[in-house]
Amino acid sequence: MDSVELLLDDPGEEHLRSDWDALKRAGLPSQASHTAASNRPHITLLAAPRIPGEHDTALASIAQALPLPIHIAGLVLFRTGRGQVLARLGVVSGALLELHRAVHDTLMDIPGVAGNCVPDRWVPHITLARGMDAGQVAQATDLLPALNGQLLLTTLRRWDSHEKTTTELALRQ
Repeated sequence: MDSVELLLDDPGEEHLRSDWDALKRAGLPSQASHTAASNRPHITLLAAPRIPGEHDTALASIAQALPLPIHIAGLVLFRTGRGQVLARLGVVSGALLELHRAVHDTLMDIPGVAGNCVPDRWVPHITLARGMDAGQVAQATDLLPALNGQLLLTTLRRWDSHEKTTTELALRQ
């Protein structure tokens, strides 16, 4: 799946990578195990089988709203067919909802948009681990700090899963 994502500033990314590293050191599933350069803590705004680059200029215009603060409110679980996904939950703000909706309005003709990304069903989160069983979730929640606080979203990018490339659409510090 291709995606349009928000990235964190350097301190925010370090916070999330410390979670990834703690899980990995404990022998638990962790996003730290995915060593591709493109693997960074992020919030997915939209995912679909194909997002052509022809929309990049319009998306970059939307990204003028960055940087945006986001409050991280703790841990959240999503059940999938391949185990549970453990993530840091992002609290939705009006500005973040506007940016999310603008991305969807810009890409409204893209077929196959993932249902968990559409407006009114989207839950902003930063994935820590995938494929966890109940015991691993219990270990992880005991291990990870509460990390309630504000982080800064600074970059909009497009991930092309077919070419294995990322395109930064806007970087604002």
